[in-house]
Amino acid sequence: MATSPNITSFSGTNGSQFTVDDETVLAQNANKSWSLTEPDANTLRFSVQSGDYWSTSGWSDLTNDGGANRSEIEFSPRYAAGTQINISETLTVEPGATNTASFLDLNQLHSTTQSPPSPFVLGLDKSDHLVVVLQSPTTSWNVVYRSPDPIVRGQPMDLNFQLNMGPSGNGYVGVWLDGTQIVNYHGAVGATGAEYFWKEGVYRGSASETLTADFSNVHITTGAASVPSAPTQPTTPTTPTTPSVQPAVTQATATPGTGTEHVGDTITLSLAFNEAVTVTGAPTLSLNDGSKATYFGGSGTGTLTFKTTVASTDTSTSALAITGVNLPSGTAIKDASGIAANLSAAVKTFSGLAVSTAPVTPTQPTTPTTPPTPSATKPVLTIADSSLWVAGRGGTVDLGTKVTTTDSNDVVTVNITGLPKYETITDKLDGQTFRGNNITLTAAQVDSGLELHSYYRGGGYPTATLTLTASAKDPTTGAVATASPQSITVVDPRPAAVTGTTSSHHHHTATDHQPAATTTVAAPTTSQTIEPTDHLQTAAANTGFFASRGFAQLQQHFDPGASTLATTAAHPAIPADHPAATGSTMASFASQSFALLSQYLAAHTGQVDPGQIVAALSQATGWGHDSLLARPQH
Repeated sequence: MATSPNITSFSGTNGSQFTVDDETVLAQNANKSWSLTEPDANTLRFSVQSGDYWSTSGWSDLTNDGGANRSEIEFSPRYAAGTQINISETLTVEPGATNTASFLDLNQLHSTTQSPPSPFVLGLDKSDHLVVVLQSPTTSWNVVYRSPDPIVRGQPMDLNFQLNMGPSGNGYVGVWLDGTQIVNYHGAVGATGAEYFWKEGVYRGSASETLTADFSNVHITTGAASVPSAPTQPTTPTTPTTPSVQPAVTQATATPGTGTEHVGDTITLSLAFNEAVTVTGAPTLSLNDGSKATYFGGSGTGTLTFKTTVASTDTSTSALAITGVNLPSGTAIKDASGIAANLSAAVKTFSGLAVSTAPVTPTQPTTPTTPPTPSATKPVLTIADSSLWVAGRGGTVDLGTKVTTTDSNDVVTVNITGLPKYETITDKLDGQTFRGNNITLTAAQVDSGLELHSYYRGGGYPTATLTLTASAKDPTTGAVATASPQSITVVDPRPAAVTGTTSSHHHHTATDHQPAATTTVAAPTTSQTIEPTDHLQTAAANTGFFASRGFAQLQQHFDPGASTLATTAAHPAIPADHPAATGSTMASFASQSFALLSQYLAAHTGQVDPGQIVAALSQATGWGHDSLLARPQH
């Protein structure tokens, strides 16, 4: 550790690293020109305004911390519980409006486990009282000190801290303000299983006022330390006097702080004072572009604002500057005691803030410019097979879909339309089942695997076209990017053709599916019974199939050229192209047809004797027009 606090390799940019008291620190701020500055080699100035959100690739105060405002540094050393940490510093809160934020932290001993996140906090409440708050595994917000009066803005405070974390009850916190101990706490403080690191700066809830704090001569040690001594008290003061403090400008800022302003643009200039001041009359600020900024408001507070609008008569400049404060007759800026303010520090040049009065001529691009990258990235939807089949009555098939994106921040969903009432989709993430013509699933549900279930019980071959559309939404901007829709055709149940010898063509594997029977239609010379490979007596649909096929063959032999007998069979049997049969040939085909019909009736009633179906099979030459299908009447 250095014996004299100092700051080296300073940079106020968010995410930059430099050293304070020979310790590496990390800047965390909104990356504004006023966020973090270095007035001298031993002082850091932290300032936040409304909307100053710290953000990194994985964190945003706007979305992750309720819109908090932040400008802090984090010290790199990590301290274990039971280690005494000794910190000394001089803290000055600059003049300005009273704090209105729900919380305002100036110093924190932060835990690495975030449970609780800050076992020790020194800050301000809403009435500018200094407060010290402790946290432990059993106490979330223990205010152990609140100053009797609000702090005096602009007045330095010498602070000393002795901190020893003990979450189980053996902790110690000592705080001294200007040499007087204000906190002497023994008990539980800290987070279980955590290490700790020091932070300083301004961290507050969302608020509209500007707040600036200076930290000087920061020094950190560990181990046993002596009790800070109180300032020497005068023996016998003679005549007590009240020192007169002259109000003075402490800081001048511009909004916007950088860029080029053109004719018609308005620039706001703010002067911060070390105490509240009152304005009488109409002061103005002289600017190096030849214009004046007129007084806008702030009387009675520690910040006065002025505004100027760029005019075509102004002079262009690469760096706008305040060159002086004008107080016409009857105009004054004084504090409550009537002391006139020192305005010398109002003179300032704003590097990076330019004024241009030249006409803005839009340039014509010679080549098409590259379109900006959208804030949401179009996701990629992949489909393994766009043509599927699935068996009815409880059959299932995997949809084979996946969705990916290159932007991890986007919220990706897949919308599916066209799902019929007799089908459902179940994800393998949590077993959730979806139904309806318009459903939306998360990327996690899609990537876990989607299984389509069919409960179709009809005799047809319905075809459903599912339309899948992948979309991505940026959670911050709300921008949406949508991929081109893709479709999957689902046939239910799987169709198969029977022509001569039938065979099945597999597009995809489904469960609970009974394949079509392989059947050979023989020449019309001998009687033949067609037997399915699966147990037809246990499947009503297959039984109906054979019955329909029997009727179809029978009708063809009645009148092969004019048959109009309808069939709902999935696989019609097509006999060879022979002339109309007669005699024993006709009897053979009739016998075959009636054999199929007998199987159907026997499977459905269990009562009919196949012999009762035909009035006279033996009279083959005349049965085509005279025979009557008979079924016992009950």
